[in-house]
Amino acid sequence: MNKEVLDHLCCPACKGELELRPEEQEGRSVLSGKLFCGRCDRDYEIAYGLPNLVYPEPEKLPEIDRQFLDQYQRVAASYDRTLRLMMLAGALWEPRARCRDLVAPLGLKPGHRVLEVGAGTGSNLPLIAKQIGKEGQLLAMDLSPGMLAVAREKMARRGLPAEFGLGNAGYLPYRDGLFDAILHFGGINTFGEKERALAEIVRVARPGARIVIGDEGLTPGKENTRFGRWLLKQNSLYANKPPMDLLPDGIADVDLRWIWRGLFYVISFRKARPTGKEAVAWG
Repeated sequence: MNKEVLDHLCCPACKGELELRPEEQEGRSVLSGKLFCGRCDRDYEIAYGLPNLVYPEPEKLPEIDRQFLDQYQRVAASYDRTLRLMMLAGALWEPRARCRDLVAPLGLKPGHRVLEVGAGTGSNLPLIAKQIGKEGQLLAMDLSPGMLAVAREKMARRGLPAEFGLGNAGYLPYRDGLFDAILHFGGINTFGEKERALAEIVRVARPGARIVIGDEGLTPGKENTRFGRWLLKQNSLYANKPPMDLLPDGIADVDLRWIWRGLFYVISFRKARPTGKEAVAWG
């Protein structure tokens, strides 16, 4: 963890400021230590350069979150290979599809500060890093240590910078209005607190920031086809519908579409810009 990241972090429980208490450092990188919140008297551990800002504790997470955390831990090493084969079976080249359907809608520019919530094994991160350049800043968060370990190795192998942290989408450990763009893909269906997570994503976005969210979900009518019925038997997550009714207030330009042969939905929108007194406060 780079020391400069502390300026972006807050306590996920109470949103209070965090005090860095390093134990082992290499230059500006903190390899081990603690992040302490004086407001609610909580400690968060930093180990192997990775801050653990998961709240509540894993054993107190909703049952569905604990269930899928265990699953992702088990499949982390083989996840990329399985997904790549699935995409090829649908005649889709995964990197190109991700760039076109997930990264391009973010409208990234050099120098942007970007967050990926639920970054998983980090397949979107190299694509984002190339868009924002060396002057940009990329932060990646996930609940699964196993998935993030793969993502960290992937970025290190490519020599691309990113800051990683363990966290829960429903209690993001970042300050208000911080990011120029936010991506989340592939987890919202299994979140125990979907509405809270969506509100948190909007909270940490800057006014005008583009946000892209998506997951498994069949395009309308596909569930009645022979292939759709077969697919639902293989993976019940395809029965999920886009959580349009859970989107928070304070957003604009909402767009819903289906991608990758109609097997995934993508919701894109902007955080609305403030007006009146709020606009003066934001400057």
